Amino acid sequence: MHETISYRNIWRVSYPLILSFVAITLVNVTDIAFMGRLGEVAIGATGLGGLYCLIFIMASMGLSIGAQIIMARYNGEERPFEIGKVFDHLLYVQLALGAILLLLHFTLGETVLRMMISSDAIYAGAIEYLLVRMLGLFPTLIGLAYRALLTGISLTRPISYAAGIMALSNIALNYLLVFGKWGFPALGVTGAAIATVISELLSLLYLLAWVKTKGLSSRHGIHLFPKPAIDRIVSIAKVAAPIVVQNLMAICTWFIFFLMIEGLGERALAVSNVVRSGYMIMMIPIIGIGQATQTLVSTLIGQGGTALVGTLVKRLISISFASSLVLVVLNALLPEAVIQLFTNDVEILQAALPIMPVVSVGIMIFSVAMVLISVVSGSGNTLITMFIEMATISVYMFYIVLSVKVFQFPLVKIWYAEPIYFVCLGVFATIYLWTGRWKNKQVHD
Repeated sequence: MHETISYRNIWRVSYPLILSFVAITLVNVTDIAFMGRLGEVAIGATGLGGLYCLIFIMASMGLSIGAQIIMARYNGEERPFEIGKVFDHLLYVQLALGAILLLLHFTLGETVLRMMISSDAIYAGAIEYLLVRMLGLFPTLIGLAYRALLTGISLTRPISYAAGIMALSNIALNYLLVFGKWGFPALGVTGAAIATVISELLSLLYLLAWVKTKGLSSRHGIHLFPKPAIDRIVSIAKVAAPIVVQNLMAICTWFIFFLMIEGLGERALAVSNVVRSGYMIMMIPIIGIGQATQTLVSTLIGQGGTALVGTLVKRLISISFASSLVLVVLNALLPEAVIQLFTNDVEILQAALPIMPVVSVGIMIFSVAMVLISVVSGSGNTLITMFIEMATISVYMFYIVLSVKVFQFPLVKIWYAEPIYFVCLGVFATIYLWTGRWKNKQVHD
């Protein structure tokens, strides 16, 4: 148990996840970086298209995190074949979810987007991007299941390699397909979507090969594909369903945030998408440590080490805060360099600069809040994390509506919503953890 909470083990589990989020974030911001050379409409179209797609992915991610928490608990209890049963049923659920989400998109997607996007040019670009991008949904969902498995059993290094393959191939393919290099056609927005789909498929193929060659199938009973058991699916759903709702609320709220900004004009949306890309880079270590927190807390409780969770949390917060501080300092010293990664438009750059300090403040608060909320979910109290998210989003949306619709604040003040969100998230999580009601929560029968 003491090894579980050691700085060495925390870093061993965390750093591959951080590296993987470096790569995943590169995939997310690469499209913006390349579109930044094509103009404001291209930036807005791929930005909103990417957020729309992320709504679907976040539902799957919630399922994966729920299963990850259960697998980590079994790992702490040293019950390896139960891990395999959970994973195989996770694959069943992910495939069924993927089919449902694709059906929803191709029947209702265009109608929903037309209702929400006011610019005809941005709407057309988003539809063009999503026509290809949504075809990569199945590789993405299956890849999330494998990430959950490897994170749950604390074998996170291959996740970073798979993400690296995805990032490098995405950058190369964007260069070839967006601008039409080396004899390839210049496909613009469609090229960015094709690049993302192919890179995600390559990443999944690596994970499949790694799991096969390292003997995880025999060690944990993976890929036995038993007859689907309703009780097993229900067990996953009990833990995962609140996380799915929480994730969907969070990303839908952010999507609404950007839609409201889109109503201010194509320039405001382009500026915010550029800021978002820099923002996502600074979130990388926090998100990686957050996922590690869920696994480490669940594993520690499975080992009977609930009394040591407080020590683990303090160490995780110190690592998260220090990691974020490095990026925030770089952002403070070189804000123009960060923005220029995503656009060479001088007017967009000048409009984005005042927002970057606001983002930095939000990141420092998030570095603590993310660990605290991940402790709550890692303990199995995922329904509470959903309620915390609901309360936080209520405050967040109230501020956004006031700032955009009522007071019509300038763009920089609208972005104050982000620090406000993270303060509420951290405060609500702290209050719940202080009650002690999170202890000894069962995540399986």
